[in-house]
Amino acid sequence: MVTTGITGAAAAAGTQNRENTAESKSGMGSDLFLQLLVAQMRYQNPFSGEQDTGQMITQMALFTLLEQVIKVQQDLENQGYAAARSGALSLLNRTVELLDQEGALISGPVTAVSFRGAQPLLTVNGQEFPYAALVKVEGRPDENG
Repeated sequence: MVTTGITGAAAAAGTQNRENTAESKSGMGSDLFLQLLVAQMRYQNPFSGEQDTGQMITQMALFTLLEQVIKVQQDLENQGYAAARSGALSLLNRTVELLDQEGALISGPVTAVSFRGAQPLLTVNGQEFPYAALVKVEGRPDENG
């Protein structure tokens, strides 16, 4: 393996990755990992004899594993979003308590549910609140419907 090419690619990839502060706080992101792996493969000389078949198989397995992990993460995010949508719809005509942006408690029936962005919005007393602001739900679904 040629280490100087990897070091240069790693420095470039690291510089790009620092722009995303949330990802840099959580450790090596999948983009950085892929950039490093691709750089390593790009700078290898297949005729030098330094790379054996086992290492190449390991690298391909890492690509496949990373692909599967990303797919599982996306599936989990989609399931979470679907659960939030379903939960928000079940709140129609039910009395809820929510926290507004200042932290004040707002109470009233949910008169509408809208879907914009990453989470549903509940309309209470004519104002929209994010589903995450929900603090309490009163009554059972069959009581009000």
